[in-house]
Amino acid sequence: MKGRIDWKFIIPFLLAVVVFLFAAVKLGMLLWEYYKGSQEYRQIEESVVSIEEKVDSEEEVEKGFFVDFDKLREINPDVVGWIRIEKLGISYPIVQGEDNNFYLSHTFNKEENKCGSIFIEAENSVDFSDWNTFVYGHNMKDKSMFARLNEFQEEETLRENPWFYIYTPKGTRRYEIYSCHMASIDAGAFQYQFDEEGGYAKWQADVKGRSLYDTGVEPNPTQGTVTLMTCTPAGSQYRFLVHGILAE
Repeated sequence: MKGRIDWKFIIPFLLAVVVFLFAAVKLGMLLWEYYKGSQEYRQIEESVVSIEEKVDSEEEVEKGFFVDFDKLREINPDVVGWIRIEKLGISYPIVQGEDNNFYLSHTFNKEENKCGSIFIEAENSVDFSDWNTFVYGHNMKDKSMFARLNEFQEEETLRENPWFYIYTPKGTRRYEIYSCHMASIDAGAFQYQFDEEGGYAKWQADVKGRSLYDTGVEPNPTQGTVTLMTCTPAGSQYRFLVHGILAE
């Protein structure tokens, strides 16, 4: 019959439009959240970091990087340091919470945001003096936070970034990377407490053997490790780990 609406076609079409609009709104909200998080960290860096110009070598660049920890403490007293891998664009304050949950979903300003924060394991010492200190960060789709750690799956990334720096109120700590690998969350690579130096040395040898390639750095059990960790596209049961030994 002419003029009669055929709901068999109209209803699926309307449902498709609703689904599309819902997805578009969700995506828009996610992108806005990413933007707010990125802006927050950019503003923090601009307010507390100063860099000396006219430096030539990598070592001079790092020596010319200064963090005002007094200002950072005014914003958030949970701050314990600042991590930097210059060529990967990783430059963020590091915090420690009372547990490992809060900073998964809260920024340095303690605002709720999917970007979260870069934070150390709640049971680690705040001065990075443990045999192994874990530093966590999200693998964000916009390549912020610790997303670019996954690029260490390629040896070329290591050759261009053989170390990372952690700045603390007491000074700068340089870590030489000795292992980069993916691990299941139930693997022994996630250990950070050891009964004795021998146990730590055995753990170092284990994670060194897991590396995707030879980094050319042999870990020393007399020096502490910092392990950087993030999620990986391989699935929720896996993490990508970058282990660095404190340089003498």
